[in-house]
Amino acid sequence: MMLFRCSLISALLLTMSGCTLTSQHQHQETLDKIDHVAAQTNQQQQNLSASLSNHDEALSRLSDKISAIESQLKVMQRTQAKVYANMAEAKPEVKVKEKVVRVPVNDDKVLLGAREWVWFDAVESTFQARVDTGAETSSLNAVEIQEFERDGDTWVKFNVNHSENNDEPVFMEMPVKRWVRIRQSSTDKTDRRPVVEAWVRVGSIHEKTQFTLADRTNMEYPVLLGREFFKDLAVVDVSQEHIHPKYEPETQPDASSNDANQK
Repeated sequence: MMLFRCSLISALLLTMSGCTLTSQHQHQETLDKIDHVAAQTNQQQQNLSASLSNHDEALSRLSDKISAIESQLKVMQRTQAKVYANMAEAKPEVKVKEKVVRVPVNDDKVLLGAREWVWFDAVESTFQARVDTGAETSSLNAVEIQEFERDGDTWVKFNVNHSENNDEPVFMEMPVKRWVRIRQSSTDKTDRRPVVEAWVRVGSIHEKTQFTLADRTNMEYPVLLGREFFKDLAVVDVSQEHIHPKYEPETQPDASSNDANQK
């Protein structure tokens, strides 16, 4: 009996010892797994940090490349601007062929050159004019324009003096026939300008024609003759200039007799 009890106790002790060993073994396996997962996580973190570092380096290299490209573009733009500037400065002079009024030539037509002397009856003075076949109306230099009323009509007084003349002002007083709006190409604004009528003479032509008043002091000629003046009266040869000499009143018939003959 005593032997049986000892055997039973020994068996129980062995069983408990086995259970304890098994539990410790399982606990160790769990710890090992945790350590393995921790090691994997740490490795992944290290890999992620390395990837982020490589990404930052790639971004830095890309930023450097973009900066280099921008610098090259600026250099190219400056070079292109210099090329365009040199091309503009070296642009050859291009002579534009003026349009010629094509009308039948006969004995009744007067030949006009591209530049002619124009006599104004109102001031008894001669001015140099450009004969412009591309312009519809004529233009007259006018500065210091003063508008006033006379006998119920609107008149203007203006100085026709031009840089080619002396410093003495040459004033005209004429009624305003109408007003026109002229658009300025440089500012895109419109100017209101008076239109007057004046008796002028070029060669054998003695006609009254309308002139738009404008400041032409910065232009080469104080007078521009448009098609309304010489149509049906003359043909234009742009290859010639000053075909007709300056009008000399003492060598010509009286103006009043000319007006009477024209009527």
